Amino acid sequence: MNRTIYRAVKILEILAANIQGTSLIELSRALDIPKSSTYEIMQTLLKLKLAETHLYNPKLYVLGSKAFSIGSKYVSSNDIIHLGSHYLREVAAKYNKTGFMGFLDGDEVVYVYKWQSPKAKLASCDLGTRHPVYCTSLGKALLAFLPKEKLDEIIANIKFDKKTENTITDPEKLKEELELVRRRGYSIDNREVESHMACYGAPIFDHMGNVVAAISVSDMYNEEEMKNGQVGRDLRAAADKISAGLGYSNSRKIAQ
Repeated sequence: MNRTIYRAVKILEILAANIQGTSLIELSRALDIPKSSTYEIMQTLLKLKLAETHLYNPKLYVLGSKAFSIGSKYVSSNDIIHLGSHYLREVAAKYNKTGFMGFLDGDEVVYVYKWQSPKAKLASCDLGTRHPVYCTSLGKALLAFLPKEKLDEIIANIKFDKKTENTITDPEKLKEELELVRRRGYSIDNREVESHMACYGAPIFDHMGNVVAAISVSDMYNEEEMKNGQVGRDLRAAADKISAGLGYSNSRKIAQ
């Protein structure tokens, strides 16, 4: 692995996570490398327009226009996102929620697509946000359909944090929850990340039957909606259509 490229990518990840800007000293400390080495990398990123100085504080760095351009092209060219956005928007619009699509990255979910209904009460997180897999509907939808060895490996490395009274922090209880997800085909974040928010998630499969992404819709917790379960079933149906578009021919039968 090329050390300089690795450091450059890590810097971009840090800048992406802090839209308010990051100083050279903060970057140097985060990477545990000399300030001079950090400066050299930053000068290259600035020339390539992958980074730029903050509009109101030239001592802080933020992502550059080229980084946005590359990310936008990734979103527009990715088959899963392009296909999935259509079906996800339909469900989000029907229930006045915010729709998301996410990919698995270690023990986190990376949010790669977002669409918010004009009538949604909550916007939740932004694109590029990362959240733990164990307490999010996207994460549970992805975990539930992984091969057992991979699933066990991820769960063994999770550092559980009790975010609300409803957050699952026990590995065995998480496995029980994932078994429920497998049976009904959709996952639920029942106020596990935010005490006022509920989310529903469903997995997307490729032509080989591998889970490659997940979609979700979220908004304010609604007890009647949670008991009814129709949001989850509709989202699962949308995910099945996306999977079929990717060549998956063994879509699950939708339970009524």
